[in-house]
Amino acid sequence: MSMGVRGSIVLVVEDEKESRDTLRELLELEGYQVQTATNGQEALDALTARGAEICIVLLDLFMPVMDGWQVIDRLRADGRLAETKIVIITSAAHRAPAGIPVFEKPLDLDKVMGEVQRLC
Repeated sequence: MSMGVRGSIVLVVEDEKESRDTLRELLELEGYQVQTATNGQEALDALTARGAEICIVLLDLFMPVMDGWQVIDRLRADGRLAETKIVIITSAAHRAPAGIPVFEKPLDLDKVMGEVQRLC
């Protein structure tokens, strides 16, 4: 397993604590810095504060406050989607927006890690 690049932050946006904690632990074991958000508004705040440092966003679609579709729409609207690498993690892969990699829950953690390593 290769170590994450120093300074590469993975933003995990997931409202389910167990899923969020599992992803955080796995990513940290691989050497990544991890920031978490429990809803889309927290994710946008994190991207605004640390945008250039965030290598990839693991984004759940179904969340309170602001869902994953709204996050993608906001990033598209202000031009940041082009520079923000997003991977969707969801139980409803068939509802995910086109053109963005999707992993269906329950997650295949090896595949998720492979994608993070590829994109970071």
